[in-house]
Amino acid sequence: MRSDHLVSGLAAIGLLVAPAMAAPNQSPRTDPATLKTTGEPVRCIQRNNVSTIASGDTYLMFRAGGNRWYRNELRGSCPILRDDRAMVFRNLQGSQFCDMDLFDSVDTVSRMNFGACTLGQFTPVEVPKGTRF
Repeated sequence: MRSDHLVSGLAAIGLLVAPAMAAPNQSPRTDPATLKTTGEPVRCIQRNNVSTIASGDTYLMFRAGGNRWYRNELRGSCPILRDDRAMVFRNLQGSQFCDMDLFDSVDTVSRMNFGACTLGQFTPVEVPKGTRF
């Protein structure tokens, strides 16, 4: 009986400590899979005025022209993605990012290449203001 109280007490402490460890004034990260789609997936998007954000090892988020967002579910997991690495795209088709394009994950300081990953299709999604990936 005493061990039951210890376990529930530790669980309560964990609930109190976890929120305190979160960064102040930051919303939690959003799982791109939960975003509302706003259209059918497309094979390619224009590269001009596009910023790219890695979200975990499965998704890249593409922000085009400030307001338009695309979710790209990579073709297979890409565990080499990290915030401190750059994505260097290869075999680009003209002025577009396209399904099946490859990109390398490269350390920005040492320039070490950690391997390649492959883009999937681009699904237009609604991204609420203040969303973090």
